[in-house]
Amino acid sequence: MKKRLKWLLGILLALIVIVIIDMMICIHQYGKGKVTPWQVLEVNLFHKMVALEEHDQGMLFLTDHDWTGDELLKRGYRETDRMGSVGYYTAPDGTTFRVIDRSEWCLFFRLHDIKGITLEQLDQHT
Repeated sequence: MKKRLKWLLGILLALIVIVIIDMMICIHQYGKGKVTPWQVLEVNLFHKMVALEEHDQGMLFLTDHDWTGDELLKRGYRETDRMGSVGYYTAPDGTTFRVIDRSEWCLFFRLHDIKGITLEQLDQHT
């Protein structure tokens, strides 16, 4: 029985190490030094949007891999247009903004740009 438990723990530990290595490779390739393992855990465990950096009156943010604009629709936002990877939305208060889905993604996270509204303002509408 102890031998079987040791094997199971060893396999579990090996799987954890493999997942962590794969996640770190994704961060190195697509996060470009902006993304930390803790942020990736936060978006995957708590399904939060995490702000990474501000640029050109916009913001780069991180979500889990499965995040789509449908999350915004569930929060009461209205999609007014979609042009490829760019979604145009209207907030309940009339604020218009756009979300650009970057092509940088992996199994653990996806990067997006948002312009016209901040993540804090998005959270206020929920």
